[in-house]
Amino acid sequence: MYFKKIITFILVTVVATTSFILPAQAASKTKAPLDIQANAAFMIEASTGKVLYNKNGDKQLGIASMTKMVTEYLLMEAIKEGKIKWDDQLPISKSAYNVSQDNTLSNVPLRQDKTYSVRELTEAMSIYSANGATIAIAEKLANGDENKYINMMDKLAEKLELGPHNFVNSTGLSYEDVRGKTTQKDKGENELTARGVAKLSRALILDYPEILAFAKVEEKSFQAGTSDEIKMENWNWMLPGLINSDKNLPVDGLKTGTTDHAGMTFAGTAEKNGMRLITVIMNAKDKKNPKDEHSGIRFVETAKMMNYGFNNYDLISKGLGNQFKVNVYKGDKLTETLTTQKEPKFVVPKNAKVETAAKMTLKEDKTNSNGELVAPVAKGTVVGKAVVAANDPFNYGYLDNSEGVTIDVITDHDIEKAGFFLRSWRVTKDGLNVAKNYVVDGAKGWFK
Repeated sequence: MYFKKIITFILVTVVATTSFILPAQAASKTKAPLDIQANAAFMIEASTGKVLYNKNGDKQLGIASMTKMVTEYLLMEAIKEGKIKWDDQLPISKSAYNVSQDNTLSNVPLRQDKTYSVRELTEAMSIYSANGATIAIAEKLANGDENKYINMMDKLAEKLELGPHNFVNSTGLSYEDVRGKTTQKDKGENELTARGVAKLSRALILDYPEILAFAKVEEKSFQAGTSDEIKMENWNWMLPGLINSDKNLPVDGLKTGTTDHAGMTFAGTAEKNGMRLITVIMNAKDKKNPKDEHSGIRFVETAKMMNYGFNNYDLISKGLGNQFKVNVYKGDKLTETLTTQKEPKFVVPKNAKVETAAKMTLKEDKTNSNGELVAPVAKGTVVGKAVVAANDPFNYGYLDNSEGVTIDVITDHDIEKAGFFLRSWRVTKDGLNVAKNYVVDGAKGWFK
């Protein structure tokens, strides 16, 4: 659908009397609030995709076992489509068996003389980051060929617009970890950007929130009551009751990862007061223990981001009302007001004077060459789209690099066509049919 005629408005909502810097001014005047000790770090609010922190977020880096979120997504998608069921029994290939027997890696012991349910393998993958179990699931999704599975991963990355990436296996293990154990020939490493990991995490949580039922399990036994029983302790030490838990942070996911190439990585999430944050840490740096791969520094740095986000921002809904005034061609009125189809949500600083702005683009098939809305138009018709944003002290924008949340603009009443005599009279009046300049001075600089 083609759009034209951009109309920009500024809408003001006063939450408190504290002054606040507008986005166009803020980037050069406001110091970043955090200094996260990692090669890259990223934080978003999940429902809106609003970025609240960004350090090297578009640099492609190793993701290690955060890779397994791709398998979680593809598995949930297959279950939704009825291709796989939770109680389906999966055989164990030579590759899955070989990897599962390496106790230097995160694993549960698998046998080739028995099968395992999709559910118990998923628990092993999500709770304990079990690599052999992940390979078994990936092979099921790709009809027995993990190499073909890489193509599925690439297609998902394209679908979710994850950006620059490289996938070479389903687990996130380095080539040295799987050499001789699997059929992998590519010696590369699984990589994404922090922004890409945040997109993947958000898509997984929003599309398949049931994944959190696995991710938040602190401890569970695999093959309980058998000789293969093994206690799976979640590598996410921020879960309630674990070593890096924070009573102020109700963390319920999502996925850790560690390899020599990627360093200590973590995609975390927590929901508080109706707002869910998603954080990404890539190659966390522990200056005191630089050689300790399990020092907990990734959780310490994640806590910094989460506490900052929850302590300094609120998620609000704000109806914009009939804010969009447009010229009407051949209407019984020269101008009409439009509204939005739903109330947009904004992430706004606490205790601040909050200003919002909207940039509207009308549909080309609803306007004339002058950009005027052509009457008649029925009530409830979608006539355009508006990009709506709230002021942002650090000008981080949104996850998809957009400037705001896009919502439909509609007519909230019938716009009638003018009669013949009224149209004829208007033609004789100079200037009445000239399009107005709709750009409000106060909104200039909010959008590119």
